[in-house]
Amino acid sequence: MLEELQRLQAHIGVLKTRIEHFESENNALIHDKANGDEQHHAQIVHKNGIITQKQEEIDLLTEQLSTLQNQFQQLNSDATALAERYGRLEKSSTDLKNRFQEILAERNELRVVKEKLQNEQRRSQQDIHDLQQERERLRQKNEHARAKVETIIQRLAILGTTQDHHAQEIQQLAHPTEANNEEAES
Repeated sequence: MLEELQRLQAHIGVLKTRIEHFESENNALIHDKANGDEQHHAQIVHKNGIITQKQEEIDLLTEQLSTLQNQFQQLNSDATALAERYGRLEKSSTDLKNRFQEILAERNELRVVKEKLQNEQRRSQQDIHDLQQERERLRQKNEHARAKVETIIQRLAILGTTQDHHAQEIQQLAHPTEANNEEAES
């Protein structure tokens, strides 16, 4: 019995040692767990801060995306409006170009007509000049003839009254319209 008691005491001593060992291990584990919990809690707080920051960034990016999408839609509508306006301007440009071509063609036709009219004017002026020269020549010839006739009339008047009859005939030849008027009056 004593032996058993000693064996039991030895077992109890071993158990106590083991219990102390387990208690120290348990305390170390509790301490490690507490440190782990603190670190885990710190990591959770840190991660929650990061998550909050990332969520704010996401919200900001979402807002920016919405703004950019609105701007994109506005730019698309502006681009459509500009494309339509460009189409109208291009059509107007084509119409203006065609009208300009028509005006150029009309201008060329008018130039041809102008040149024809200028040529006709030059010919007419030359004809007028020629006719004026002819008229002047005929007027001078007429004056010369009148001077001759008047000279002859004066010579005949000098010859006397006997030859009056011949003078009247010559005068009638010189001025036939006056003679016809005198005959019509008598």
